Amino acid sequence: MSQTQLLEDIKTDLDRVDAESLLSIREIIDLSLRKISDLTFGSEPTRMERATASRQSLKFVGKNLLPEEYQRLSLEERGVLQWRLKQQNRTWLQKQFSKLGAAWVVVIDGKVFASGKTLENKPMSPQILKICQRTGKFPFMFVNDKFITIEEGLSAWKTTIRAGDYYPTLPIKFGSVAGVLEINGDFDTGSSHTFVDYEFLATQNLVRPELRDYPETHIHLNQPFVYIDKLLHIELPADSGGTRAVDARISCVQNWRSSPFVDINPNRIALIGRDILLKLKPKVLLDFEQRQTEILSSVATGQTRKSKTGRKKHASRWRR
Repeated sequence: MSQTQLLEDIKTDLDRVDAESLLSIREIIDLSLRKISDLTFGSEPTRMERATASRQSLKFVGKNLLPEEYQRLSLEERGVLQWRLKQQNRTWLQKQFSKLGAAWVVVIDGKVFASGKTLENKPMSPQILKICQRTGKFPFMFVNDKFITIEEGLSAWKTTIRAGDYYPTLPIKFGSVAGVLEINGDFDTGSSHTFVDYEFLATQNLVRPELRDYPETHIHLNQPFVYIDKLLHIELPADSGGTRAVDARISCVQNWRSSPFVDINPNRIALIGRDILLKLKPKVLLDFEQRQTEILSSVATGQTRKSKTGRKKHASRWRR
């Protein structure tokens, strides 16, 4: 029997088969092709195998390391591992974030071990250690990108790479058991978080590498960057001489000098976002004429409000 006649006979037989049986036949063919593919090409998936897999439920790809295995990795190697896991499981992670309404998830053995609605309770080193002790494995932790926003806006204060342009600044103190350091960070209310140069803080002994440091990855200006959350003491000095203080998580960015944070301002060492300001609740006056920031005292704030009220009343009388 010729090959053409054989194909015609198969088509005739298939025309008589009901839909349910036809589906079973297709699954048998898919299975046979996968076995042939494994024998011929090893583990390389065929197009039909990939199509079959896409119809099945998504699974997390990646095996948790033992704590001692993870601790032997350098910070750079940990960042690469985190980036690879996040990319190859992006669809799976998005599904988990959406289903749980989560800002972060911890994954162990391909399943969500823990999750949180905000980044305020995202596990730090002590919590990660407890998970290691409980499970015997180092957890994978992922942050929902929707909870990290950085909206670059060009305004005033520090000169940028663009002529006649300035960026607002904010005087702020970072402290730890090793000491306190005051810097002028770029002030950006479009950024949900505060990002600081990791290497700069390390040279000032304000942060130090820890065995359980967990780098996270994110995208800014279409460029990936790696950061590690560290708990630091934050002080915001007021012009009146007072201070506001809080202990807060700070996102410390590795390889800052080659990160997207210095694209607009090569001299930047910190981007101060909304997270710290929402905790400290200062009253800030941005003076675009003098290109300076003033943190107002309560007295100055009252005087400012009174002055504004007077101007409004005057303007109202003038319009009549």
